Amino acid sequence: MVVLASAGGNTVPAIARLFQADEDTIRQVIHRFNELGWPAWSLGGRGPSPPDQ
Repeated sequence: MVVLASAGGNTVPAIARLFQADEDTIRQVIHRFNELGWPAWSLGGRGPSPPDQ
């Protein structure tokens, strides 16, 4: 949801307020997704699967 909020043009402070999270945490999530892409979503096999490409 954080990545989608960011892709939708929301700022880090706005996303942090939305999720009641620290801005640094939001930045970490976004940076990790930017570095790893879909594998960043993997939580030991418990995370969402990437879409078929």
